[in-house]
Amino acid sequence: MRITNMAALSQGLDTEKLVNANLQAAAIPLEQMQQHQADLQEKSAIWRQVQQKLDGFLKSAGNLHLRQDFNAFKSVVPPHAAFTVTPGPGSSLGSYSVSVNSLARPGVLVSSGVPDKDRTSVLNIPPDGAFSHATLTFLIGDHMVGGKIKSVRIDQSTGFTLESLAGAINDAHIGIHAMVMRTGAPDAPYSLSLSSTKNGMNFRVMEQEGLNFTFKTVQKASLAHLNVNGVPVQSESNDVADAIPGAVIHLRQTTGPTPTTASIVHNTKTIKTNVGALVKSYNDLMDFVDKETRVNPATGQGGPLLGAYSVVDLRNRLGTVLTRSLSDKIPGRLRTLADVGISFQRNGHLSFDSGKFDKVLATNYDDVVHLMTGHGATPGIVSGVHDLLMEFANPASGPLAGELSDINAQERTNVREMTRKQDELSNLKDQLEEKYSGLQGLLGGLNQKQAYVQQQIARGVI
Repeated sequence: MRITNMAALSQGLDTEKLVNANLQAAAIPLEQMQQHQADLQEKSAIWRQVQQKLDGFLKSAGNLHLRQDFNAFKSVVPPHAAFTVTPGPGSSLGSYSVSVNSLARPGVLVSSGVPDKDRTSVLNIPPDGAFSHATLTFLIGDHMVGGKIKSVRIDQSTGFTLESLAGAINDAHIGIHAMVMRTGAPDAPYSLSLSSTKNGMNFRVMEQEGLNFTFKTVQKASLAHLNVNGVPVQSESNDVADAIPGAVIHLRQTTGPTPTTASIVHNTKTIKTNVGALVKSYNDLMDFVDKETRVNPATGQGGPLLGAYSVVDLRNRLGTVLTRSLSDKIPGRLRTLADVGISFQRNGHLSFDSGKFDKVLATNYDDVVHLMTGHGATPGIVSGVHDLLMEFANPASGPLAGELSDINAQERTNVREMTRKQDELSNLKDQLEEKYSGLQGLLGGLNQKQAYVQQQIARGVI
């Protein structure tokens, strides 16, 4: 009779290896889910990049889709003129004759000097207690009638130095700015400088109580006076707004009686730069889409966006809008982008002939504006592109938002399935460990019985 070696079978049973082998086979679906999650995350990142490229194209189109976007102006002024001009978006084209008779200035007074600014009292008698004080009274304006009388007081709470007096004047907010200046005069190098906070506003010291300064007028206040196309203009500021409609004249010095000519013209450089940015942002978007839809010749696998309806729809509709001819409802002789130097190349890119654009803009400015922005309720080329991009980029209802929403929903579902599968594997591990532990115990019991039988055989009992 032959007895199998149960001890060898029991000792050779690697339960941990058996558990891991079973778990590895059971984990294959989880690994597939994890790979699917990684693919979804990659696809989501790619769609977000499409959104960024689209936003860049939308921003470029936003600089050219309204008539006001072409209200870019610049001034032409002789290099050493007494003024400069900054045009605004509402400027009026034309030439303007400008002469500057006077600049706007504040009134300025300077006091007699004192030995120091922050140690010695400026009172005309030494301070002798809580009742010590001094007062400066000003007439703000050129005359008593229509002028305002304002007083500034210093006492123990403010201090009695020259700096204390300057601080009290500034804290009073009476339309006078005070500062301590070093004049360097022998024995009295510090003076109080007073200036009106508004150009054209004179003032004077009417009365001093407890002080003994003398004040000298070093600059009388004045308004700016100029003539624009023979029309007299006055201003409290040397930055004179709207004397040239929609522009600011910055006065630097007087011109004398001879006027200087300033011109407001279209700033074609800004417009051309915006058109170049539009072409570049379109090409950037198409390059990215092409890259993510391309088939890998080595693997035969298509890019993540291959076959995506939103991408196909966007490409087709952009092509239609950019190549269309304007409706007859829009005035002008320019009908397509090619008329201003913007055309499609064989690779699907837009090209921009800036020289041709310059020539057309110089001779047919309004027609270029109509081509880009449209007329009335009829859209132009770029305004049509802008409307289309707004539709696609809409964060609530746009196709790209829908693509991202679908991917996010798939990610959430996949995460729930992975969690469920991980729980299943954890339970399976517990079950297998319990099963193989029981099997090992069973084999151990059989091993003991085998040893007993072998002993009996050796004794001749069996």
